[in-house]
Amino acid sequence: MKKRIAAVFLILCLSVMPARVFALAEALAEDGYENWIWEPYVEKDDSLSTGQVTTWSCITFGSYPQTEIVAEAFTAVDDYAVQEEDYLVDPELYQKLDKAEWNGSQTEISGIRYLRISREDAVSNAADSVQHYRWEEKTKWHYFRFDPVRWRVIGLKDGAACLMADRLMDCQPYNVEEGAVSWESSTVRSWLNSYPAEENNAGIDYRGKGFLDTAFTAAEQKAILRTRVENRPNELYGTDCGNDTEDRVFLLSNSEVFSSDTAARNGFYAGSGYDDPAKRFRSTTYAKCKGSWWSSVNGYMGNSFWFMRTSGYTPESVTYICDFGYIYQRGTISTCEDAGILPAIWIDLNLAQPEPSGIVTSSDILEGAFRDETEEDLRKRDLIRNPVVCSDPNEPDGKKVSYSLVRFGNYPQTEIVSDPSGAAAGSIADRELYGKLEAADWDSGECELDNQRYIRVFSSDENGDQLARYFICEPLVWRVLEVRDGTALLLSNAAVECEPFQADLREVSWENCTLRSWLNGYGAQANASEKDYSAKGDNFLDLAFSDEEQEAIVETAVRNEANYYFGMDSGTQTEDRIFLPAESELFIYDSSEIHGFSRRDEVPDRAKQFLPTSYALWKGVWKESGERGNVFWITRTTGYTHANVVYVDESGYMYNRGILVTCKDAAIIPALVLDLNSFVYEYADTCTIPPSAA
Repeated sequence: MKKRIAAVFLILCLSVMPARVFALAEALAEDGYENWIWEPYVEKDDSLSTGQVTTWSCITFGSYPQTEIVAEAFTAVDDYAVQEEDYLVDPELYQKLDKAEWNGSQTEISGIRYLRISREDAVSNAADSVQHYRWEEKTKWHYFRFDPVRWRVIGLKDGAACLMADRLMDCQPYNVEEGAVSWESSTVRSWLNSYPAEENNAGIDYRGKGFLDTAFTAAEQKAILRTRVENRPNELYGTDCGNDTEDRVFLLSNSEVFSSDTAARNGFYAGSGYDDPAKRFRSTTYAKCKGSWWSSVNGYMGNSFWFMRTSGYTPESVTYICDFGYIYQRGTISTCEDAGILPAIWIDLNLAQPEPSGIVTSSDILEGAFRDETEEDLRKRDLIRNPVVCSDPNEPDGKKVSYSLVRFGNYPQTEIVSDPSGAAAGSIADRELYGKLEAADWDSGECELDNQRYIRVFSSDENGDQLARYFICEPLVWRVLEVRDGTALLLSNAAVECEPFQADLREVSWENCTLRSWLNGYGAQANASEKDYSAKGDNFLDLAFSDEEQEAIVETAVRNEANYYFGMDSGTQTEDRIFLPAESELFIYDSSEIHGFSRRDEVPDRAKQFLPTSYALWKGVWKESGERGNVFWITRTTGYTHANVVYVDESGYMYNRGILVTCKDAAIIPALVLDLNSFVYEYADTCTIPPSAA
């Protein structure tokens, strides 16, 4: 029987990678499990981003809850994120499970094991967010069938095989408690290995309920080798990752996934700066039910992100691989609850007696990752164009410019007031709505009325009493400065925020200022003042954009050239998703004209004039008196000293000498690069500066 399976397996493989399989044909004639598998095979493929495609041989070993049993149409997961056999519509079996006798969370019907979970068993608190499993209040239990676990073979040595799961099998935080942690003391290590309480810093006993005890029988566990797990420091940040351990189940480390010969042998592209298809994984339905997020971005649809065991830029964070196969060495907070878990093990092939399970290539996951573009999608993208600059002798800089506009993200902007007579410019007087907001239930400063989000803040009146003020969260409108290679450089069409470039007076550059950290949600090590902005909702990125929208923002190489006049260094190049324009992007270079700006800094440029939102005014933005009401705003370029930053005044003049980095009333005009193939934005017509006469 085994030889027959081997023959079928060989025929299957011959059609995919003949050169490799012919080399193994003689070995396959022998009856041995070790001859059915091989180490990852890498070939050149210019159609993929890394220029290579990897083929892994696969086996099945152990079993784990994967396929959901439902009584009717399955709606808990978006169709594009579901693979074949991820769920089974079987009303009869569902009824049997509903009436079965359960031993805790498990039961057996006709020799097949099943597991049930309730919403309380899910680990993620994001169950009601987009791209997360949709729970129905009327359904208490969800039922899952134990299916064989498919593994990719990533290494062979002395009759043993190193295996990596073919899908993300579960969803667990790296550590359940906040604070410094390493692989050795993490709860995910204890959960994977079913360790007792003394093995993790949270004191949780995972015996009998961790991955090892759930996925493998006693006989199978004997075939899983206890392996020395090396925990080298984070290569980029030098963060200590704790002591080496000996485990049977583990997560892969940075050095096993990139920047090493080991990573290349495992079938991954060894560089860290590429979106690697070999590093893209999808989660099982069970993992999604537990809380695993999935991507809706075109090209990566259905992929999830997954933890490695290497710490990030601090001991409180952990490195991860995102949905498009990019490595985030800075990492995410270790208590993150919606990352997938990709187990790895070493097995003794003679003891394990695994079954062959075909092959998988790094290009397979691209199948189904693209959705058909609708006519509306195409129209939306085609209407977004570079600025159109025309001559206008009536303007000081001799031009007028038309910008495409897009709506993307959501942010507090317009104030709701009760008294029309006292309504400030940019606010809305609505007594009825104001009364509803006063009576609403407020959670962490936010509430939702009629599917609209509002925030509440407090200001002191002339007597020192605290008065509540309410702002409506509205779509952010952006000017398109440049379209290139399926992306668009965007600049906010209004002054939406007020934050100092640096929290305290000192010499800084864009690279280590607090504003960069606040805009991007970076932690304490990213700025000179060691302020931590990484907590969810404690930064502009999280406040303005959903998880889906954040995926559409391209992490961009941000060049920081020296001050044009004074020659002051502006720091090294950074990689950011949110940034400020630079002096060189607003004048001097050809790019400034492409963006619709004047190359001269000594004339008022209408394209550099901005109005504030009422929320920005509440935050402290200065605006000029009179009819225009413009603001002045800062760039990311250093001024004449490192304690100053270049700014643009209310008339559109560039002030290269700059202003102190601690200035508290300058406006923030954020910029970002948007993936136009994400379609998570809306086309918002055009605007012409100066506006055409009525």
